[in-house]
Amino acid sequence: MVKLLESIFVIFLSLSLLTALILVFSQLVGLIIGNGELMVQMNDILLTPSIVSAAIFSGAAFILGYTKKYRNT
Repeated sequence: MVKLLESIFVIFLSLSLLTALILVFSQLVGLIIGNGELMVQMNDILLTPSIVSAAIFSGAAFILGYTKKYRNT
């Protein structure tokens, strides 16, 4: 169970960071080239997946905090 949660944590953390970085850089490109529509479209496409993956890895981290391996006491 712990291995599964650790895998979920790592996968969704990476996915969340990747989608957020793509979102920021694509908006930066849109800003540089003066294409506001690109910025809005990338926000519409990538914001929700980034937030959902962040919620999933946060939930996995929360649950992992209650396992014996990660408990401090």
